[in-house]
Amino acid sequence: MTAGKRFFLIIAPVVIAALIFLAAWLWLGVYTRHDQKDQVPDLRAKTLEEAVSTLEAMGLHAEVIDSVYSDEAPKGTVVDQDPDSGRFVKPDRTVYLVMNASQPKMLNMPDLVNLSKRQAISVLEILGLKVSEMQYRPDPCLDCVLAQLYEGKPIAAETRIRKGESVTLVLGQGQKGERVPVPDVRGMGFEEMKAVLNLASLNLGLVVEVKGCGNSGCDTALARVARQFPVPGPDDLISPGGMVDVWLTMDSTGVTP
Repeated sequence: MTAGKRFFLIIAPVVIAALIFLAAWLWLGVYTRHDQKDQVPDLRAKTLEEAVSTLEAMGLHAEVIDSVYSDEAPKGTVVDQDPDSGRFVKPDRTVYLVMNASQPKMLNMPDLVNLSKRQAISVLEILGLKVSEMQYRPDPCLDCVLAQLYEGKPIAAETRIRKGESVTLVLGQGQKGERVPVPDVRGMGFEEMKAVLNLASLNLGLVVEVKGCGNSGCDTALARVARQFPVPGPDDLISPGGMVDVWLTMDSTGVTP
């Protein structure tokens, strides 16, 4: 065997392997579109139709994977997406969307009767329901739930109710004419103040004033309690279910809990 033929037999497999590797590398680059990338747009606040149209124009796809309900975003619009806006992805990629539902989710009303007030409030908070009012009637068991009302009428357990709705708790007044202290809610935010009053077996009475906004166009969730009546004190006791009136202010300067 000549030296040239021997060299050919040695080098030929190397050349063939190199050509196969090069062809595979080129094919892989075409298949994965290595140099092609699209920047994911911000789809939040867009309707599903707008989001689908925007993505399809870029060669991307949309898929809704979940829905939530929020008052802070327009109904029927995108509230979250994956991948996030600004990320670079390959063409033909799917962008997963979370939509804001047009209506709150429906859930089953829990059975609160015979629970304590604290237990009932805790169950409602976990489910996403609220306490609009607490009514008291004579009963040996103080702060035991005697009935549950929705829009002024009894609501049975397992009845369908929208998440975020408010219910009224009818509680026992006890046998000894119990009276409860008035908590100091001055400086608290609106939602915190209502929660403290509920736990103290009291109801929110009048919102007498919202200082700093002319009593119109205000978001009371941002206000704080400047004054209250009755005022708190060690000897200031009122009947369970009593009302506490508040004066709110949008200026939190000098107003601290």
